[in-house]
Parts: sequence; C-alpha cells; structure tokens
Amino acid sequence: MLQSAQGVVYQDPARRFTFSYPSTFGSPMAGTNDGFGDRVATVRFSTFPAMYGGEAVLTGGFPLIDLQAVGGLYDSLTLEIFPAPLRGLVLAQLPRLTAANFCAALGQSQHLDPGLPAFASLPPQQRQAIGVADVMRNANPRVVECRVVEDTVSFDKERAFQPGSPTQHVYGTVRFLGGSYSTFQLIAGGAAPDRQTLTAIERLVASFQQTRQP
Repeated sequence: MLQSAQGVVYQDPARRFTFSYPSTFGSPMAGTNDGFGDRVATVRFSTFPAMYGGEAVLTGGFPLIDLQAVGGLYDSLTLEIFPAPLRGLVLAQLPRLTAANFCAALGQSQHLDPGLPAFASLPPQQRQAIGVADVMRNANPRVVECRVVEDTVSFDKERAFQPGSPTQHVYGTVRFLGGSYSTFQLIAGGAAPDRQTLTAIERLVASFQQTRQP
C-alpha cells in the first residue's frame, strides 16, 4: 500500500522547504519541539505506521538524531536535561556525525568518555550524568543494516532501553545537509520495519528541497 500510495507535497508554512510523503501517512501537523532550539521544523503524521517517532525533522547546528538512535548525547530532547553551559561542553567534545561515520557510531553503546580532561572540573554528579545519558536507550546495540548513498544514510538497528530489557528496533533515514541546516531526517521505532516502510521513509527524505534561505 505504501508503494502504491499517492504522493502528497508538503509545503513548509514559512516556505523554507518542501518534501513529498505517501498519503497513507495521514495528515501532517506540527511535531515535537517544532521550531525550538536546533529543531528548525518538525512535522508529525497522523497515521504514520510505527509505535513511536516518525516525525520529519529539519535540524540546524550540531547534527542530532531523533529517538536516541545514536544514544542520548546525540538526541536533542535528552540534552535538555543539561544546563546550557554543560550541553555546550558536551557537544564540543562529542564527535560530529557525518554520512561517513554514522554507521560506526550507530553500533557503539558509548560515544564520550566522562573522564576526559575537558570534564575534569565538573562535579562528579555531572560527569556521571554524561555517562548515563550517553548509553540511554542504547543498551546492546546491534546494527541490522546501514546503507550510505552520498550524503544520506538509511538504517535499521536493534537496541534495549537498558541492559536486560527487551530489544526494539529504531530505523530511518538521515540526510546530511550543507549550509544553514545540518540534517533532514525521519526516525521511527518499535517492531521490526517492513521493506515498504523503509523505502517510503527513504523516498520522503530524498524528496526534501530547500526553497528559501533561512
């Protein structure tokens, strides 16, 4: 059904970008933290076929990935637990994601050592919080597939919320952008995705076109 569904063009209300999505995704609406911080725009779909997630997100600044798909430190919502100065310090030390290193980062359970000299002056509780956030929702990661085509990465991964808990899938497509925007992405999760859903996500992200400079 997804492959045969009619394509619908989404026009950003501020006329900054467009993309196409299958009509089976339902009606678009403002998503989580739309326009807040690094989340330049987020679009939620009323009938997206996933347990959670499934928002099209345009980001600016440091590339961050939805649903803690690469761990908590790469997730904008998780980073909100830190005061602004600590958040900035963490991002200054965190390896910047690119299409070239994304697949490797996806399979890692830890991305930043709280014992780095840059964190030496922090209270022990803050250093501990960095380590906890890093592995949040990312225990025992296993990359099912990860494909890179130029500036775009499509993936499916299994991970657990914490050691010993059941695994769930997190999957989607991330397109790394140049200029004022850093990524356009759609990440979802829950049960293992079917190929039609993965293909629909890839096509949606590939259809992104910037129509106006910010």
